[in-house]
Order: sequence, then C-alpha cells, then structure tokens
Amino acid sequence: MPDRDSWEERGFFIERGLLSAAVTEQIEREAVEAIRADPPAGHGGERVYSTADDLLIYPEKAPSPVARNPEDFIAKVFNCHIVGAAHDLAVDTVLTDPLQGILIDDIDCFQSQFIFKNPGVVGQPWHQDAYYFRYDKQPQVTVWVALSRATLENGCLWVLPGSHKRQQVFEHVPDRRPESLQGYQEIVSEDTTQEIPVTMEPGDVLFFHSYLMHRSTDNVADYRRSAMVYHYAEAGTKPVDAVAAATLAHVNRWIPARRATFNIPA
Repeated sequence: MPDRDSWEERGFFIERGLLSAAVTEQIEREAVEAIRADPPAGHGGERVYSTADDLLIYPEKAPSPVARNPEDFIAKVFNCHIVGAAHDLAVDTVLTDPLQGILIDDIDCFQSQFIFKNPGVVGQPWHQDAYYFRYDKQPQVTVWVALSRATLENGCLWVLPGSHKRQQVFEHVPDRRPESLQGYQEIVSEDTTQEIPVTMEPGDVLFFHSYLMHRSTDNVADYRRSAMVYHYAEAGTKPVDAVAAATLAHVNRWIPARRATFNIPA
C-alpha cells in the first residue's frame, strides 16, 4: 500500500528494492535489442521513427559525445508497455497494488517511456506530467522504475515536494536550449528553491502525482542512467477535447493494467 502521508503531503513516495535485478536487466536488454534491430542509422536522421512492434524511438537531438552503439544515440523509446518484459511489469501487481487508494480499482497504463540518459546528454527542465496529459480525470500516476543507478552525477530526478497541492497545471514555455528534445516545455514561474534530489538504485521505484513539479539534470558522469517510466490513469479516462485526442493518440497506447476482477481470491 502507498505511503499515504508522503503522497498527500509531498506528492510522491518511493519503494526501495521493489524489483529484482532479473526484471530490470531484462527490460533494458529488450529495449536495446529493439533499437539494434532497427537502428536510427537506417532512418535517414528522422527525429522520431516507429519499429515493427509499434515502438516509437526518439533519437537524441545532440547525442552523447561518446556514442558508439545504436542505443547510445537514443533518448527515449515509447510504448514499451505493449510488448515483452516491460508489458509484463506494467500489469504486475507489484506496481499496480501501490496504486490502490490513489486511483480506483480499474486502472489503465496509457503510456511508457524507456529513457536513456547517456554520458554528456542534457536533462529535462522543470515540468508537470499533467501538462502533457490533457485528460478529464485527474490525477494520473507516474511510476518511475530505476533500471540503473540514478545519481547526482548521471542526472537523477529532482522533485519539488508539495507542488502538487495546488491541483493545477502551471504555465509552461518552450525549452530554448538548442539541444533540447522535441516538445520539451519548462516551468519558469515557480519558486523551486525547496527542490530535493531523488537518487535511486536499480529496482527502486518512485511513484508520483501528475501535478508534481520535477526535472532531471544533465549527465556529467561517464556512465548511463536508464529508467522505465509508466503512466497510469483510471479506466475510462478521456481526452478533454478533440485537439488533445489527436495529440495524445500519437504517443499513448491504452491497456488494462488492473481490474477489480483480476484480484478476486480463488
């Protein structure tokens, strides 16, 4: 069950050592295999391309200076939750049980991102996930699974505790860094002096509110930071309008992750 006090007061909680090395290593292995099977070099410099399994692959705009293998040039892989080990984890009660009491019993996973942060690449500026997810039912829950160590040096997440309490999406403006990924927006209007880092070990899982302000810093280490990130919502959640529906359809793939009937004792 979730840490209700931390969820209500800070907008997040952490489950340390929740997943085994076998699970985290398999998820990363499958992501790397998917990229190597359909590398960015075969797509003529496209900013985003789709694989045969409907994975959306986002190359870095400014790749790691030490990039050698196909995966070293990639920032994110969307839709991993529809296939393989990442799918199995998305619907596993090890992740969905802690969502009880936050969301209703019927829960969908609507988006996932395998995130590479290779040495030398930039982080993501202050933002709220709810800015990107214009849905009628709030909040959603982000589940951030550490597949590698997340350290101050390799660009761990930073969060602003309590920033979810106002239950609103703050103003976001385009990230003006030339190396910024496509679509990155940032919050510049809020006081972030109370931010804290979230360092993690492989198998640690961070659960956080879609209104929580968070960011990540640049990777100044010589080793990669990798994570699997899932986004969950109540079943039956809909886009707020036609514009949101068209925008969200590009990257979101809804699957049932938990139903009340899934967990009826035999």
